[in-house]
Amino acid sequence: MFIYKLGNWTVVFPQKYRIVCDGTTAVVIDDDRTALVLLSLTENGNIRIERTYYAMICEIDAMEQKVVFQMTEEIG
Repeated sequence: MFIYKLGNWTVVFPQKYRIVCDGTTAVVIDDDRTALVLLSLTENGNIRIERTYYAMICEIDAMEQKVVFQMTEEIG
């Protein structure tokens, strides 16, 4: 499991990825240099999931400000 903090939000991935972030926008990149997720923070601190890789899904817990991503191959 790989955990990354973006603002007040905790983002959890099933494995370690490279993350390029400018403080409010983050791109999650795998070893093949494929962009898996594009995240950003809104002006009021909410998280915005702008794009995900086709095989990736997420569960959002707004109360804990936590987003958990999983690859669909790992679910079935």
